[in-house]
Amino acid sequence: MTFNHTFSLPGLELTAICDGNPDHHSAVVVLHGLHCYKEKQQAELERLSTAGLFALAVDAPHHGARSDGAMEVFRNLNGIERYHFMLASVLQHASEVAGLVEELRKKFKKVAVMGISMGGHTVFAMLRYASRPDLLAPFLATPDFRTRDIEARLPESPLEQIGPADHIDEVFPASLFMVTAGSDSVVNPAPARAFYNRLQPLYKSRPELLEFHEYPESDHLMRPQDWYDGWHHFISRLRRDGF
Repeated sequence: MTFNHTFSLPGLELTAICDGNPDHHSAVVVLHGLHCYKEKQQAELERLSTAGLFALAVDAPHHGARSDGAMEVFRNLNGIERYHFMLASVLQHASEVAGLVEELRKKFKKVAVMGISMGGHTVFAMLRYASRPDLLAPFLATPDFRTRDIEARLPESPLEQIGPADHIDEVFPASLFMVTAGSDSVVNPAPARAFYNRLQPLYKSRPELLEFHEYPESDHLMRPQDWYDGWHHFISRLRRDGF
């Protein structure tokens, strides 16, 4: 059964929807995608709690219970304005979730953060933090914040240069689990694939920390069999890592 809990972070009251036993020794945070909200991740929370895990989801800035009219503005933006708006939201959310992880660590032995699409971008952004979750799991996202399909190529902004793909030497020894859709028409899967290939030599001493699953036939809205298989692997990874 789900329940709500509000976390008091510095300068922010962040309400989460939770599922599972709150006395479990570890926690899994689930981050939703663009134009979505925490309640939409009910199925994922139930999947995790059924596996014996404690899970929670929170709203990203401007989404769900935090709606403030900004997404209406976003819908009227085009090109680079739209992309920079999303990146700014991703970076704000990464900072908030980093604070949430610190708060959760006061009670839980381990904390994992997984995110879907925009939420996955947020998880990738958290690789830049010195204090990181015990497992980071971006689904359907890119570590290369330069990636944008815009015909008018303006110079790259500082925002676009801070993704982990541009700071790859900082990544190891983060515990990382990645899922991509090989036919994704929304988020180009090639940068995540290249990121994994570049990381492999850096993880030579700890290859078990690095995991990558790509589903060639899936688009951004993954085929159900691929989505469930990705989650099967993710829950298996959580169990191997002692969550």
